[in-house]
Amino acid sequence: MRIITLLVLATFWLSKAYGQTAPKGEKGPFAQAEEPVKAYKEATRYSQNLYNGRIYYWYDYRSEEHQFFQVPDWSVGGVHYDGQTFDSIQIKYDIFKDQVVIHHLNGDHMLLQTSKIDRFRVHDHTFLHLTSGKDLPAFMPTGFYDQRYTGPTALLIRRKKDRQEKIVDKRVISLYPIKDAYYVKIGGEYHQVRSKKSVLRLFPGEERAMRRALRANQIQYRKDREEGILLMIKNYDSKAI
Repeated sequence: MRIITLLVLATFWLSKAYGQTAPKGEKGPFAQAEEPVKAYKEATRYSQNLYNGRIYYWYDYRSEEHQFFQVPDWSVGGVHYDGQTFDSIQIKYDIFKDQVVIHHLNGDHMLLQTSKIDRFRVHDHTFLHLTSGKDLPAFMPTGFYDQRYTGPTALLIRRKKDRQEKIVDKRVISLYPIKDAYYVKIGGEYHQVRSKKSVLRLFPGEERAMRRALRANQIQYRKDREEGILLMIKNYDSKAI
């Protein structure tokens, strides 16, 4: 009898609560129940846009060499995508195809649309998407550039790998030799450099000082071209300031 009485009272209370009209300016029970749903949709609206893309297929995952920047493992980074900034996401950069890949919530490799990427960060390097003839002179191709150094003089690096194949024990092995391109911006103009001489030509009168700086820091240019270029630029800027 007690249980029946409680059920009757509960039914009466619910019918009264949902049957009455909410006063003006107040939200009824159904509207209140929809608030968490609206909040969730608003909070995930941009992340849904980020994770809405095509699957990236990694065909050479068994090869000793790989097509990614630095390492094939995921790195925690960020991306400015379709007008929104996303931090603390797992990311890779395929420098053979010049494509940015993120770790989808379901575990897949997912490809981001290049046209929607302004910049991204991976392995503590910031990459900018720059357009030839607009952001860059015509001789520099459109794509992602590693903003390696910014100062009175700047260094951009176009990260690149080629893909080669060789047969070992009747098995095809994929090789990815590095083919980075280096661009120094000085006096408002970009210059592509590679050899030590091509860098030194940009800084007339500083050749001896830069060679001494390389020796003092034990940098062998042929073995570590990037650090050599970076050191010479910083050495020049330190005197210009």
